[in-house]
Amino acid sequence: MKRKFGFGDIISSKSEKTAPEDEYLTKINHNPEAIKKAEILLNADASRELILRNKFCETLEADQEAQTAFDAIRQGYPNAPLSEQCRGQEFREQSEIILEKLARLTAEKISNKSKTVVLLPWRSGLAFGKSYRSLGIDSFYHLSSKRDEETLETMVDYEIGEADETNTVIIADPMFATGNTMIDAISRMKEKGVREENIIINSVVAAPIGIAKVKKDYPNIKIIVGALDEKLDHKGFIVLGLGDFGDKFFSGMSGEEIKRLADDSHLNETGRQKAIERIKKQTIGAGK
Repeated sequence: MKRKFGFGDIISSKSEKTAPEDEYLTKINHNPEAIKKAEILLNADASRELILRNKFCETLEADQEAQTAFDAIRQGYPNAPLSEQCRGQEFREQSEIILEKLARLTAEKISNKSKTVVLLPWRSGLAFGKSYRSLGIDSFYHLSSKRDEETLETMVDYEIGEADETNTVIIADPMFATGNTMIDAISRMKEKGVREENIIINSVVAAPIGIAKVKKDYPNIKIIVGALDEKLDHKGFIVLGLGDFGDKFFSGMSGEEIKRLADDSHLNETGRQKAIERIKKQTIGAGK
């Protein structure tokens, strides 16, 4: 990514990183031409209008209750300090309204719930578990993944679950930005024999380029999102966006709540402990 934007010789040092990411972002943030070039490359002419015109996805944008919930979870982002943004209990409650609507809309398109598997990229994807369990869908496939902020590629360090050609697979990740996490998950499912037409993507917020990238390679995959936003910025973040979904969703969660979430996710002991550690490590406190 840095080489694409002409910053290949900049070397980051963990001990010398500055907000928001490192020397690369510090420099690009003060270079309007570099920002424009980066955003053109990232968005690659994929517009919101193009996605909607070609019916590449379904959204909840006509649902007034969902839109009220979106107004709440976007509160304060991106200009207000984190302490004034929606997070913690309020964020969870409002997000769950959206998650439940996405799960119900998706379930309507599935003929056999007993053969449905929900793939949850960690840690944010874990937020989808409750909504699907409430509909009687409780087979989960887990991927512990995160985005490399330099390359924007997906890195996976833990994987557990079962899926094959008999399954419908729902890939449920709240933030659908570059599409790299989705494409990685799709590739893993296709390697197991899951048919493209039996894969459905769920996301709370999506960027046009991510959807366009997936539909280009996998035109038969269904995509259902809460909101289709405008674009990615030069850091690969969704605009309008709502910030880091995982940070805000897990903010202020008690140790008991985190353990309950891990228990409900049908993990083995290794996965359960890894999930708990991952959430605790990256959770922002209620007072921060």
